[in-house]
Amino acid sequence: MEIKIVEGFVWLVVTDKAKEVWDSNLFELYALYPDGSESLIDDIEDLQVCLEFGLDIGIEVGKINA
Repeated sequence: MEIKIVEGFVWLVVTDKAKEVWDSNLFELYALYPDGSESLIDDIEDLQVCLEFGLDIGIEVGKINA
């Protein structure tokens, strides 16, 4: 796992464990796009598509106060 900071927002990248995190139902998962945008993953099919496209999958950590 790694930390990714995009425009002052911190994400924990869990791509390798995304299916396990999804199954735990403890956190919402987001697709993290190369342009810095993100979208909530609504169902397991969305997650599978994101993984097939090689997108990073992340969990919200918080915002960095500058």
